[in-house]
Amino acid sequence: MSETDILQNLFDAISAILTVFSLFFAIVSGYVAALYFFLARAPFMLRAMAFLLMSIGLVFLGGTATVVGRIQDGLFAAWDRLERPIVPLQDLRNPVPGLQLAGISQQEIGVGIGWVVAVTVYLALFYLTFAYRWPETTRREP
Repeated sequence: MSETDILQNLFDAISAILTVFSLFFAIVSGYVAALYFFLARAPFMLRAMAFLLMSIGLVFLGGTATVVGRIQDGLFAAWDRLERPIVPLQDLRNPVPGLQLAGISQQEIGVGIGWVVAVTVYLALFYLTFAYRWPETTRREP
């Protein structure tokens, strides 16, 4: 694989990760809106079904992110085998100069932060769906 091919595939992997993030944001935003407008007062079975469907969507997104991450690792390994790459591998994994933490690359930190955020949001949505007691809303008469 040539340097150009690897670089193009890395851009494609970044694009795929951004798509996964956008879908995650859309699913979570839609679910939060549903909670606020009607799901919070819905019967338990409807809330459970909605949460299950959202969970299935997030599992697919997580699986996609994992596969893209592994492909990206393979592309980094292929990049490292090039004789004279235009950019050293360490610069690809650490795009912000001078920000190195305990031998962990910025790319690895970003992946870790992404998973922590995803799990935290999922647990927060679980709490808001099943444990949180939403305040009763009063209807205003016209």
